[in-house]
Amino acid sequence: MEDIPPIALPPRLIYNRHMKKIKPISRVITYNKDSLEILLVKNKGTSFWYAPGGEWEFDKESIAECGKREVFEETGLHVNIVKLLYAQEFHGNEGDTEVVCLETFWLGSLSQEQGLNDNHVDLDPNGMVEEAKWFKKQDLKDLKVFPERLKNTFWDNIKILSESEDPFMGVS
Repeated sequence: MEDIPPIALPPRLIYNRHMKKIKPISRVITYNKDSLEILLVKNKGTSFWYAPGGEWEFDKESIAECGKREVFEETGLHVNIVKLLYAQEFHGNEGDTEVVCLETFWLGSLSQEQGLNDNHVDLDPNGMVEEAKWFKKQDLKDLKVFPERLKNTFWDNIKILSESEDPFMGVS
């Protein structure tokens, strides 16, 4: 099968020759080292919490900038990206299209002293975030959290993670 000409594709989507959508996602685990808390969000009608983030608009921003933008849209907070922490791949479907997601997780910190606004509304018109909240490790024990490591190994390794070399080599 021949590669599909780029002109025939919707903007900002990547497809391979088997018509699988490749969806790059950038998420930020914002860590407050003073209060020992992480910032998580929850969508409308769901019972699980996750790191703020969303689809990378690669024609407009770097993947790290995407994480910063998504945190602001979903929480109203400005963050700095400290370093790349994790990456994961998962497969799903959007209608009849198979989707392969590559999800990056960045360690972030607040860019200035700021608090969550309880009245903040997701700035993305298609956004689903209903609530943003800071959590300590013990607060997560009985909650459903993605990725699961945010309930355990993240906390065990945060000192090492924050002091080690950033595995992201930058944009070239």
